[in-house]
This record gives sequence, C-alpha cells and structure tokens, in this order.
Amino acid sequence: MNKILHPEDCKAIDKLIVYMNENPQENFDVSKHARMIGFSVSKLNKSFKVYMGIGPASYFRNIKMEKARKLHVEDAYTWTEISTIFGYADLASFSKAFKRIHGFCPRNATHS
Repeated sequence: MNKILHPEDCKAIDKLIVYMNENPQENFDVSKHARMIGFSVSKLNKSFKVYMGIGPASYFRNIKMEKARKLHVEDAYTWTEISTIFGYADLASFSKAFKRIHGFCPRNATHS
C-alpha cells in the first residue's frame, strides 16, 4: 500500500481537522465527516491514519478532552457542565473518556 497521500487529500484532511477543532461539542460521525470532505468512510479512516498516525475518531476524542481540560483549568465550567457541553450523557461517561486520554480522572486534574 502506498503510504504517501495525494496533496489534495492532505488538504481535505486539514480542512476536517480545522472543523473538528472549531466544533468539539459535536459527536464524531464518520459518515458525515467523510462526506464533508468528499471521502468515503473507508478512505477517511485509512487516509487520516496515514496522515496523522491515529484514526479520525480517536483524534477527535483527543481534541475534545484537551479542550475540556483547558475549560476546567480556566475555571470557566464544572466537570458536569463540561461533560454536557461535549455531548456526554453523564459525568461517568465523560470521566471514563477523559481518563483514557489523559491518564487520570477529571477530579484529579489540577488548575495549573
């Protein structure tokens, strides 16, 4: 398999990354995001992983959790509010996702 992407595919993925960063409150929808940049689901998953070294869903989850951590550090929101902002059904689900990314529970996050 050729591991080099066409420059136009790289531009499309960059466009999606900008969108992900600007819309972290959304849930990841691989079909929607693939259509958004004119890719099939399969092409998005394969190309994104080649380009970024991680799949698009994991990348998006990382964005969400980093933005969530920053919101808390800035004292702007409680963890419960943050979990709602980022589309989690409850604080427990959010906490599990946060720990998977950061390696510790939100309640153990510091303000520095």
